[in-house]
Amino acid sequence: MISETLLEAEAELVHSAPIGVGGTCLQAADASPDTRSGRKVPEALRQWAAGRTDFPFTAVVDHYQVVGRNGVRPHVAAMLRDLHGKSRSDPVLAEWLPMTFDDNDASYSSYVGLDYFDQVVRSADCQRVDAFVAAAAIDLALLETRALAAAPRPPQSVRTRAAVRVVSQLSRLAPDFKLNPSVAAEGVAALAEAGTNYDSFGSAATLALRSVPEDIGAAVRLTLLPTTRLHDEQMFIRCIQIFEGLYRQIATAISTAITDLLDGNAADAKDRLDRASGRLEAIPTLFRVLTTMPVDAFSIIRGFTHGRSAVQSRAFRDVEFACAPRSQRSTDHVPKAHDEQPTLEAVFLAMRHALPDAVPLEQSMRRLDRAWVAMKRGHWGITLKVIGTVPGTGGTAGASYLQSAAKVSLFPGLPEAA
Repeated sequence: MISETLLEAEAELVHSAPIGVGGTCLQAADASPDTRSGRKVPEALRQWAAGRTDFPFTAVVDHYQVVGRNGVRPHVAAMLRDLHGKSRSDPVLAEWLPMTFDDNDASYSSYVGLDYFDQVVRSADCQRVDAFVAAAAIDLALLETRALAAAPRPPQSVRTRAAVRVVSQLSRLAPDFKLNPSVAAEGVAALAEAGTNYDSFGSAATLALRSVPEDIGAAVRLTLLPTTRLHDEQMFIRCIQIFEGLYRQIATAISTAITDLLDGNAADAKDRLDRASGRLEAIPTLFRVLTTMPVDAFSIIRGFTHGRSAVQSRAFRDVEFACAPRSQRSTDHVPKAHDEQPTLEAVFLAMRHALPDAVPLEQSMRRLDRAWVAMKRGHWGITLKVIGTVPGTGGTAGASYLQSAAKVSLFPGLPEAA
């Protein structure tokens, strides 16, 4: 249950601060009375339940983005919960609906739509995962450029530049998605200017977003369901989703490299790990977006998302699971059959004396390890800046927990480098 104090703090920011950083979201500011009230949503849902129309995704999402999950009338959320039982024949809808009624059983997965992501994007398909990462990054940049156009302010200008820079780095963050090079070029050109005109970039980015497979574009649109009306939470969700896509790509690269190595393809394993390292090495651009989060806004968001934490990320755990010694593995999210999978480090150490490419592969493993640890250190630094030393979400100790986690190597058994 959200406290009255927290609801009042959110309302004060929404009504007293301008659009963008530290204030209200565009949707809440521009909503029509019908969208704000959501009065047409129940009838649209009844029409779908009667088999007369397609599911009214747009009406539901528009209303949720305007009022936030915690502002949706209880009878609407209850109706969506009841309809969930009728969606079993549509697995995509069945995975999406819990995002709309999870206030009493909140989870990290339903907050950012990870089950829906897995159903639509198919996590083992690197091209589709990169398409999602690219689409989420482009949507983030468009969100920030529109907020800047609506309310030009220095904090919003800093955020917008950081978000556009992420798009300019998509060739590193999402190399398996072939983005039209004009998008990155327009982003770089906009960043080179001192002003706030992102029109050319916005036009190129909008066209690029339409080039993403239709179901993945829909997945990006439908998973922006913030709990509040704060603009900062929409940025926060998009960044988390990008991180989740990157974690999934790293986990896939490591597990596939293990198979490559067992098949005697050390060169292929090295290439996979190098590509994974390249993604991680581009993550500081994403951290720069997160550092624009105002402390007071994050305090409210954190209160509304109590119990949800990135420590619950399955993809993040999958990365460390594929590298941790069996005695240190936590299997609460992994099927028991997978517990016998050897780690990349164990396979490499067992085979390295017989591998002609052992030295370059070991160098690639060390590069990945450095990049992974650097990413965790970056996460710790941002957490320290935004929430300080207060306890973290998900039952963790906050920044101190992340500081300890940042010291854990992916490959602790590799011999000391010469």
